[in-house]
Amino acid sequence: MTPALSTLALAVFMTAPAAAQTVSITPRLDTGLTWTDNVDASDANPRKDWVAEISPGIGVSRESGRFRGYLNASLRNLVHAQATDKNETYLAFRGNGEFEAIEDAVFIALAGSISRTDTSAFSRRGGGDSLSADKADETRMWSIAPRYQFRFGDAGMGRLGYESRWLRGGSGTLADTRQERWTLAVSDPSALRLFGWGIDLARTDTTFEQGSGRDVTQEIGRATLFVNIDPQFRLRLIGGYESNDYDLVEGEEGSIWGAGFDWYPTERTSISAIAEDRIFGTGYDVQLQHRMARSTWNFSASRDISSTLDELAGGEVLDPVFQLFYLLTDPSLPEAERMRLARTAYERAGGVGIRTNAYFLQRAIAAGVSFTGARNTLSFSVRRAERERLNTLAGFLATDDFAEFDYTDTRSMSVMLLHRLTGTSNLNGSITRSKTEGQGSSNRDVDRLLFNIGITRQLSPDTTAGLNYRHSKTTGTNDYTENSIRATLGMSF
Repeated sequence: MTPALSTLALAVFMTAPAAAQTVSITPRLDTGLTWTDNVDASDANPRKDWVAEISPGIGVSRESGRFRGYLNASLRNLVHAQATDKNETYLAFRGNGEFEAIEDAVFIALAGSISRTDTSAFSRRGGGDSLSADKADETRMWSIAPRYQFRFGDAGMGRLGYESRWLRGGSGTLADTRQERWTLAVSDPSALRLFGWGIDLARTDTTFEQGSGRDVTQEIGRATLFVNIDPQFRLRLIGGYESNDYDLVEGEEGSIWGAGFDWYPTERTSISAIAEDRIFGTGYDVQLQHRMARSTWNFSASRDISSTLDELAGGEVLDPVFQLFYLLTDPSLPEAERMRLARTAYERAGGVGIRTNAYFLQRAIAAGVSFTGARNTLSFSVRRAERERLNTLAGFLATDDFAEFDYTDTRSMSVMLLHRLTGTSNLNGSITRSKTEGQGSSNRDVDRLLFNIGITRQLSPDTTAGLNYRHSKTTGTNDYTENSIRATLGMSF
């Protein structure tokens, strides 16, 4: 276990004696047997194979007290009957939490992940494939972020924070990256009742391993004037300044001008929107959430600078599609288990972005809706992400998507159905269709169709069995078709 992983695990347990009843610790053993008619996605000649999996793991979550968070860890063991060169044993891990070191003042946020999935949006297998376990695709991310918060006046708040992130890619995939970010935010949205104010400052320094690119810096400062029309509606007027050297060695800088609003028409509806004139053009962030008695609606649209490290550090939790999958999980399950199930579904629906060391300008739009009946839950989701490379880095690794392309466009649509057959068994099915295009020194495109249907049955309070059929088809630059049947047996203790 790495030092960073040990620190995150220790943080979960260190406050347990103070309120042990709030901690959920669930050891588990997941087993599976998969038959596939095309085990090797890199081989043009299909090969049938049986793959057995035995994966002991643990889920820990705490939802109250001075520490709140979750972690999931499992030791995955994959054994192939024919393609024995693909046998793998590795640690899969994901955790996120926050420790209140000094009451209502000092907080320490921790996050980490270890995963293996295809690192290219143009791969034959899609993200979240349970058979993707190549060591070269392993990605590790760790983050620690202490911050100091304070209050002043009737409603004023301030925050001084620092965050350090590390990204380690597998052999031949991503270069090791270190990101440090300082932030200062002070605001009093209702200082003069009708008017309020806010100031936000941030500096981000990114360094790459030797020979993989030059170090880059971004600085952003904003001042916001709030106009409180009424308790349900508030306007924002924004002015600021920013600079970065992502695109050019000499750097770019310019002013920020923008406006936005926050609107809460009902207790079940929230709408926020911000649009700004930035050095890269128009930037925006729109968020909409609406809940009804038997349906949930989410929508988001944004255009801003981003990176793989930002996405791996937990940015997906703000994605409406991820929120939709989270809502589809059983509320009675521990938080760690709900996050694990939601993450798996999100990856299968094409939610995992490209893997690159470059910073990129991303325009993303996502929407999801879920309808819940007495025995059925039906959900629809769509998403699109256009990414344009900003870095003029040297030394891109060959498997980095932006080593070959300047621009990528990924569109996906997913439909999911959960039908409760009995009190202890469920029928679930999903269809996901996605298309990815890349433009640059060469042009490539990949169309992907993924169909799943399966049944799960709870054999006892601690044991669940399942049987699932999957059809995967990829066409375009890389053609690939696979049919697989997977039987699972999971036990918790």
